[in-house]
Amino acid sequence: MSLYNNELLGVFSLQEVLSIAKEIPLSNIMLALPIIFHKKSLDYLANKKTNVISFQDIMLTKPELILSMNKRYYNFLPSSINCVSLCIENGVADLIENNLVFKNKLIPDDAIPLIGKRAIKIQAASVKITHLLLDKSHNLYDTCGVRL
Repeated sequence: MSLYNNELLGVFSLQEVLSIAKEIPLSNIMLALPIIFHKKSLDYLANKKTNVISFQDIMLTKPELILSMNKRYYNFLPSSINCVSLCIENGVADLIENNLVFKNKLIPDDAIPLIGKRAIKIQAASVKITHLLLDKSHNLYDTCGVRL
């Protein structure tokens, strides 16, 4: 992982997704960073003109965004675990019965421009990403081609 994809952006990303979902299965949230830290996926999902229904929809319209998901999942797995732990340690979320439950924002909305343009793009894409991650875990992993 480079400085471009760091724990600050990871915690911020999870915070934004959780603040919308309020509660999300831990297995599903582990797919957030492989999506967000993939530039093409983030650019696509942050675009205001993009209308995404599901990962199946992306598979049909933009399969290149899903093709490397298994590799990205395993590349970002240590960072995903670290960021989930940091969210719990810093009061962003609690882990309750295998679900990550939102508590409060560590990084307030008015500080987002100070983090940078990527943070603004992450916030813009977070509603669509959240919508994608609310599907059943087995559907997400199957569609994304992540082999456990």
